[in-house]
Amino acid sequence: MLLLFTFLLLIILISRLIEKSTNIPSTLSIIILSFLTTYVFPDLLSISKDEFNDILYLMLPVILLPDILNLSIKDLKKHTKIIFYLAVVAVILSIAVAVLITPFLMPEHKFTIGMLIALFTMLMATDAITVASIMSKFKLPNRLKIYAEYESLFNDVTALIIFYFIALPLINEGSVSIMSVNITLLKVLLFSTVIGIATAYIGYLSIKILRNPFDQFIIIYLVVIISFLLAEYFHIAGILSIVASVMTFKYLIQKDISQNVSQETDESSMYESIISLIKKVPALTKKEFRGYKKEAMFIGVFANAIVFVIVAIIIDFSLLLKYHKEILIVFMITTIIRMFAMHGMIIAMKLPKRWAKGLTYSGAKGALAVIMVHSLPNDFIYLDMFEAIIIGNVLLTTFIYTFLLMYHINKNSKSYEQDILAFDNDADIKPDEYKKSLVNLLEKDETTNAYNKSFINDIINKELSRAIRYRFDVSLITFKIMNLNAKTKDSKKILKDISNIINKKIRTNDYFGKLSDEQYLIITPNTSLSGALVLAEKTLNIFENIENINSNHKIYFGITQAEDTDDLETIYERLDDALERGIKQTGERIEIEV
Repeated sequence: MLLLFTFLLLIILISRLIEKSTNIPSTLSIIILSFLTTYVFPDLLSISKDEFNDILYLMLPVILLPDILNLSIKDLKKHTKIIFYLAVVAVILSIAVAVLITPFLMPEHKFTIGMLIALFTMLMATDAITVASIMSKFKLPNRLKIYAEYESLFNDVTALIIFYFIALPLINEGSVSIMSVNITLLKVLLFSTVIGIATAYIGYLSIKILRNPFDQFIIIYLVVIISFLLAEYFHIAGILSIVASVMTFKYLIQKDISQNVSQETDESSMYESIISLIKKVPALTKKEFRGYKKEAMFIGVFANAIVFVIVAIIIDFSLLLKYHKEILIVFMITTIIRMFAMHGMIIAMKLPKRWAKGLTYSGAKGALAVIMVHSLPNDFIYLDMFEAIIIGNVLLTTFIYTFLLMYHINKNSKSYEQDILAFDNDADIKPDEYKKSLVNLLEKDETTNAYNKSFINDIINKELSRAIRYRFDVSLITFKIMNLNAKTKDSKKILKDISNIINKKIRTNDYFGKLSDEQYLIITPNTSLSGALVLAEKTLNIFENIENINSNHKIYFGITQAEDTDDLETIYERLDDALERGIKQTGERIEIEV
C-alpha cells in the first residue's frame, strides 16, 4: 500500500511538472503515466469495476467542493437562461437527435430506444471534473468559462436523471409512462435540493458552535459528503444535492460575514435562547473562509488525480480495438451534434463565433460516464460494446478535444484577448455593441494612462510567477475614489491629476492599473508590505493637499502582500476586504489585509 501511494504521488508530481513546462493539462499526463505504470507493473495498480465505482463516489464530493465553492451565485443568476439551455435543453435535444440518426449509421446492431437513450445520455453530458481541470489552464473570457463550467456541473444532473429514471426502466421493463417520468423528475429535483439545503444549514450552525479551525474544516466536508450520501440513499440526484448544499452553505457564510456580527455578547444574552446566541456568533471570517477554500482546492487536486489514475487503470485496449468502429461513429455523432448545439446558441446570442468551438472542445467526458455504464444490468446484451464506447469516447474527448482546444486558443489568442477586454471589463456589454467597444478597448485607459483590467491581471499573474521563482516580495495597493462620476469634465481632470501623482511616485518597475472608474491598483514588485504602506501614506498625503480632490472625494487605500499560493481571486478578495473595512467600519484611509 505504501508503494502504491508513493507511485500515485510520483505520477501526480511528474504530471504537474510536465504541465508547468509544456502547458499540457496534467490530466493527460496522469492518464498516460498511469497506463504505463500499469503496463510495467501489472500487479501494482489493479482495480475492479465495483472498486472503481466506490473510489469515484468517494472522490466525487471532494473534487466538486472547491469547484462549487468558487462558483458565483451572482453569475448563476445572471446567466440562468444560458446555463439552463446548455445543461438541460441542449442535453435533451442532443440525445433525441442522436437516437434518431444512430440506427442509420449502425444498422447492423439492433438497438432499442432505451439502449440508445442510455448510450447517449452517458456521453452528451460533459464531466465537471475534466472540464474544470482543463478550462482553468487557458486564458479565456470569464463568461466563456462560466458557460463551460456551469454546464458541466448541472448537465450531469440532467444526464443522471434521464439515465436512471428513463433509460434503465426502458431497458429493464421495455416501457415508461410520461406521468411517472414527470413525477420522478419533480421528486428528484425537489428532494435533492431540500436535502442539500437542510444539510448546509445544519453544517452552518455546527460551524458556529465548533470554533476550532480543524473541526470547521471537517464540517465543510461533512456537509458535502452527507448531502451526497443521503441523496444516493434515497435514489435521487447526489450531484444536485452537492451543488445545493455547497451553494447554500456559501450563501449563509457570506451573508453572515457581510453582517459583521460581533462575537462579543452582553450580559442579557445569557438569558436568551441557545439559537439566539448561536445567531450572534459569526460562523467564519473572510480570512478563514478564504483559507478553507484554498485548502479544499489542494485536496481536490489530489482527488482529481486519483480519479484519472483509476480511469487509466481500467482501460482495456483489446476491447477498444474490437469496437473501434462503433467508438469512432459515436464520437463523430456526439461531436457534430454538440458543435451544432453550441453554434446555435452563440449565433442566437450574437457572441463571437469562435466561442462555439471553444465550448465544443470543452465537452470532454469523464469518469461519471464510466460509473453509469457500470450500472447497466450484467446480462445486458451490449454491455462490453457500451463499456468500450464509453471508455473510448472518454479518452478521445479528453485527448483530442484538449489538443484541439489548445490549438484553437493559441490560433485565436489575440481575438480572445479582445474578448476578455470586451466582456470581462464590461459585464453588461450588449452583443450589438461588441465590435464598437473593441475599438475603444486599448491596452491603457485614455484618461489615466493606467493599464486596463485584463492587462493588469496578466501582469499580476506574471509577477506572481516571478516572485515564486526568484523568491522576492510582491505587494499590491488598491485605492478607491469616493463620489466620482468619471464621465464629467471635472472628474476627468481629477483622474488626470491623480494619475500624474501616481506615475511620479511609483518606480519604473511598478505598474498602475484601472479596475473600475473609481478603483485603481498599483503593483509593486520587490516591495514588502511595509514598503507598500510607506508608498500609500506618501501618496495619500499628496492627495490631501490637493483641494479639489480632498474636499469632495475621499480616497481610501487597501494593501496586501502576495503569497505563493495566491491567485487573482484571493488577491482581489483581500484588497476589497481592506477597502471595505476602511470605508464601512474603521474610517481609516489606509487598511492592510494579510
